[in-house]
Amino acid sequence: MNRRVFLILWISLVMYIFYDSFIYYKTNRRFYYLRQMLGLGLCISRGTATVLNLCCALVLLPLCKKLNQILCRLLSKVWPGLFFFWLERAKSFHMTVAVTLLLFAVIHSLSHFVNLWSFSRNYDEQWEDINLARYRNESPFILLMSTAGVTGVLLLIIAISMGLTSLRVVRRRVYNAFWYTHQLYLPFMVFLMIHPLSGVLKEEVLSEHRTSLFPSHISSWSNDSTPHTTKFVPIKSKTWIWMALPLSCFIVDLLWRIFSRNLMKSNLLNVVHMPGRTLSLTISCPHEGFNCRKGQYVLLQCLDVSLLEWHPFTVVKLPTVNCKEFDVWVRVKGDWTESLERLIMEKGASNLRMLIDGPFSSPMEGISRSEIALCVAAGVGITPFVTFLQDMLINPRRLLPGRIHLIWIIRKEQEITWLADLTNKVISQLRHANRPDRLHIEFYVTSTNNNEPKTNNVKNKNDIAHVVVVNEKGALTHILNKNDGDDDKATLLTPNRKRNGYLDNKDGVGDEKGYDVAKKYPLVGCRVRRGRPHWDRVFGYWVHLYPEENLNLYCCGPKKLVKLLRHKCKSVSTDSKTKFTFIHEAFS
Repeated sequence: MNRRVFLILWISLVMYIFYDSFIYYKTNRRFYYLRQMLGLGLCISRGTATVLNLCCALVLLPLCKKLNQILCRLLSKVWPGLFFFWLERAKSFHMTVAVTLLLFAVIHSLSHFVNLWSFSRNYDEQWEDINLARYRNESPFILLMSTAGVTGVLLLIIAISMGLTSLRVVRRRVYNAFWYTHQLYLPFMVFLMIHPLSGVLKEEVLSEHRTSLFPSHISSWSNDSTPHTTKFVPIKSKTWIWMALPLSCFIVDLLWRIFSRNLMKSNLLNVVHMPGRTLSLTISCPHEGFNCRKGQYVLLQCLDVSLLEWHPFTVVKLPTVNCKEFDVWVRVKGDWTESLERLIMEKGASNLRMLIDGPFSSPMEGISRSEIALCVAAGVGITPFVTFLQDMLINPRRLLPGRIHLIWIIRKEQEITWLADLTNKVISQLRHANRPDRLHIEFYVTSTNNNEPKTNNVKNKNDIAHVVVVNEKGALTHILNKNDGDDDKATLLTPNRKRNGYLDNKDGVGDEKGYDVAKKYPLVGCRVRRGRPHWDRVFGYWVHLYPEENLNLYCCGPKKLVKLLRHKCKSVSTDSKTKFTFIHEAFS
C-alpha cells in the first residue's frame, strides 16, 4: 500500500511539473516567435527539462551516506520510524527517480531532435536573432554539433548506459560494468550544468505595456509612436537553482567520505573459509573512535584488487572496548570477491591493503527497538541478524529486542556451522537466564543431495582449484592447488552440479556423508527442517500467536524471497487483524 501511495504521489508530482511548464511555454507572450518556429516541440522539450531538473536533484539524496548518518543520530531518538522508513525505501526511491529520469531524458532528446529539424526547415528571415541555423534547410546534423547538441548527446548516452547496466540481469552477471558506468555521474553533472548555457532557445524582450498574446508588429493599441525593434535574449537556465542545494550536499558528502577513507586504513587480521565458499574476514578497526551498532554495514575496498570499487558488507561481529576488530562475511561470487579470495591465497591476508568507509545505518537496526521481531534470511543474508544473536548471548535478560523469530534458509547443511556454535550457546544461555522464549530459530535446508563430487574439472592448467576438508566440528582446511588432476580425496568448495529433487528425511539432519550437525550441536539439530518453509503455515502461526498485533518482518535474501514475503505480508494483513510491515535489507 505504501509503495502504491508513493508511486501515485510521485507520478502526480511529475505530471504536474511537466504540465505547468508545458502550459507556461505554450501561452506566454515572450515565446511567441519561438513557438511559431518550433511548435509543440518547444513546449515538450521545456516541460521535460523541468522534470529532469527535479530528478537530477533528487536522485543524489539517497547517495549522501555521511549526511544520512548524521540525520540518523539526530532523528533516530526523536522520530526513528520515519528515518528508518527512509533508509528502507532509499534504494527504491533512487531507482524510481532514475527510471523517471531515463524516460524523460529520451523524450527530451527526441523533442530536441525534432526542434533541430524545425530550426532548419522554418528558418525565419525576418527575425534572424532567433535562428539557430545559418540558412534555410541547413543539415540538422550540423546543428547538432553545437555545444548544446554535443553535451545533450553525451548526457543521453551516459543515462542510457547507466540504465542498461542497472538491469538485474546485467548487474548480476557483469557487476563491474554496472559499477564503472555509475562512476560517470561526475561528468554527467558537469555536462548537465554546461548543457543549457549555450543559449540555443531565445525569448523576446517585452516592455511593460506589450504583454498581450499577439506579436508586437500587429498590436494596434500600443501607445508607443516610434517603431519597435524586437529583441531576443537566450532563455535563462534554471538548472543551477534546482541543483544548488542537493549538489552542494552531495559534493560535501563526497569530499568528506574521500578524505575520511584515506585515513581509515585497516589490516586484514584473519581469514576463515566457511562452507558455501564464504570468507569470514577479521579486520582491525581503522581508528580508536570507530563505533558500530547492530545491523550496520561498512564499505570495503581492497587496493590490491581495485582502486575504485567499494562493496558493502554487514558487520557480523562488533568491535568492543577490549577488542578493536570486527568481522564481515563475504560470499565469493563475482569478479571482485573471486579476485580477493585469490589474492588472500597467493599473498596472504596480512599483505593486503584494506580501506574502510562507514559504518552506515541500515533498516535492520530497528530490531533493537522491537518487542517482537520476525526475521527471515537466506544464505549469506543471515549476516544482519548475527549481531543480535551475539547480543542475546551477552545480555540474555535485556528487554529489547524482546522476542526474535528467526528463519534461515540455506542450501547445504554444512552451512549451519556458520551459526551452530553461537546458536547453541545462545539457547543454553537463555535457558539459564529463564528466558527460553526469547529466541525461536529454525533452519531450512533446501538441497537434499549433499554428496560432494570427488574431482574438479578445471578447464585451464593455470586455473586454481579451491578445496576444503570439513571435520565433524565444522572446522575447515582450505587448500589452494593447481590443476594437477590427481587430487581425488578432497571435496570441492563449490561443486558445479544441479540440484536434485526433494528427498524425505524424517530426522531432518545428518544426510551428509560423515557429517551430522545434531551430534555436535543437539540444540541446533532439532531445529533443522528439510525443504522450504510453508509460508501459509508460518504466517498462520504468527497470526495465531500475536492476534491484533503490528509486527515487523525483517528480511535479507534474494529478490524472489523478498517479493514473495512482501506479497504475503500484504495479503495476510488484509485478511486478518494482525498487521505485518515488511522491511528488507537493501544497501543504498
